[in-house]
Amino acid sequence: MNPLHPNPWANLRVALQYLLDCEGDGYQLVHYVVAVGLQRMDQTGAISSTSWLAIPSEQADYITQGLLDSAEEMRATQDIEDD
Repeated sequence: MNPLHPNPWANLRVALQYLLDCEGDGYQLVHYVVAVGLQRMDQTGAISSTSWLAIPSEQADYITQGLLDSAEEMRATQDIEDD
């Protein structure tokens, strides 16, 4: 752990709340799941990719599952362009 940033989860929470504040809707962050795509290149130049979820360890499983279910529903109803 970095002594300059003893709790990276607190930093993530602050960053997410800042994004919400910038939207101006007045919402306060209560729970979250952050999904990210990762890539790395090995010494041979091969690229590997994976997904990773950032979930606070104190967050109850049923809350995390509810957020993931909600994200799936939102994804299913989005108007996505296929080029």
